[in-house]
Amino acid sequence: MTEVIYMRVNILYFFFIPWILATLLFRKKNKMILYKITPFATVIATILCVWGDRHHFWVLKPVLKKNQVLTTMPLNLGLYPVFSSIMVYLIRKTKESASSWILVFTCFTTILEFIMKWIGRAAYGNDWNLNKTFISYFIPYYLIHKYSQWFL
Repeated sequence: MTEVIYMRVNILYFFFIPWILATLLFRKKNKMILYKITPFATVIATILCVWGDRHHFWVLKPVLKKNQVLTTMPLNLGLYPVFSSIMVYLIRKTKESASSWILVFTCFTTILEFIMKWIGRAAYGNDWNLNKTFISYFIPYYLIHKYSQWFL
């Protein structure tokens, strides 16, 4: 039963709340950012999560016997694409450098994961640590920024 509760919490916090935020932020202007960034960010996030799951680098509660990667789907379809879209929006609309925003979003996402680990909702394995987590967020955010330069 607790697995169901954990998954509902994942869906609420990592899928619904980010998409409500995205709907409010992008409802009138800049919808194209959301439309173009979301598919690319989702693919990158899913590839990275499948890779990490396959190598047992991390696990997010609930722990499933099969298809553990399903627990990260709310993140792959919600939090990561929404954060990526917001990052691209801020890069385009503010005077701050792209590097600064990539670093801010990388740090923020790493801190969120640290909090999840600290409260026991996530665990690391096979020598995975926060430094590697930082890099695993930095590279996708950088790729998403480059993608936005090429296709937006």
